[in-house]
Amino acid sequence: MKVVGQVKPYRLPRTKPAPIAVFVSGHIAMADGTTPPQLTRMTIRVNRHGTLQSKGLPTCRIRRIQPASTALALSRCGDALVGSGQFWAHIILPGQRPYPTSGRLLIFNGRSTCDGSSGGGCRPHSVIFAHIFSTRPFATSFVITFAIRRLRGGGPYGTELSASLPEALGSWGFVDRIKLTLRRKYVAGGQRRSYFNAACPAPAGFDRATFSLFRTDFKFVDGRNLALDLQKDCKVKP
Repeated sequence: MKVVGQVKPYRLPRTKPAPIAVFVSGHIAMADGTTPPQLTRMTIRVNRHGTLQSKGLPTCRIRRIQPASTALALSRCGDALVGSGQFWAHIILPGQRPYPTSGRLLIFNGRSTCDGSSGGGCRPHSVIFAHIFSTRPFATSFVITFAIRRLRGGGPYGTELSASLPEALGSWGFVDRIKLTLRRKYVAGGQRRSYFNAACPAPAGFDRATFSLFRTDFKFVDGRNLALDLQKDCKVKP
């Protein structure tokens, strides 16, 4: 498993988070070239000096983009778009070898919905929808829902994003490679805002810092777990 990332701009304020763009690329592969086990859960913990700001940003509901082509999803929820990119995956069909495919990946600011199964105890909350659309070997779309949770306790991470892959993909297959740009600026209440923001956590007296941008935990169907910690550098903006 390999994950690389980049944040722009490189110079950031010391304390007050400023708008940023995040570039992420990830690849899952086995050393012997065999098909990797299916990923069942992904958890991403974001450094506490980074924030997700969605106040005043339009939201999308999953029923509007599932099922939907890339063009239809954009026409229905384009005002809630916060990222886009590409994905590569393998489709697993009974009695056949895994079939490679690829397509577009869109990220939307969303709100969860209640299906009534919680007995009235469900409350809609902020989520991120990762919309996947492919035309090979047939047109199909999936939505991976990442629940957003604020972390408390003063540790290095302040926000957690988590998703169940089988819940979204079923037995269809697995995503083994992505390239993604996360960036969205918007105006709300007469103020310019950004969905992604960060500060440079350099100690007093220093103008540079190395910090953990995010930690990603992967759980696979065969019981294996894998954790990756992405370290990045920044410089304090005067």
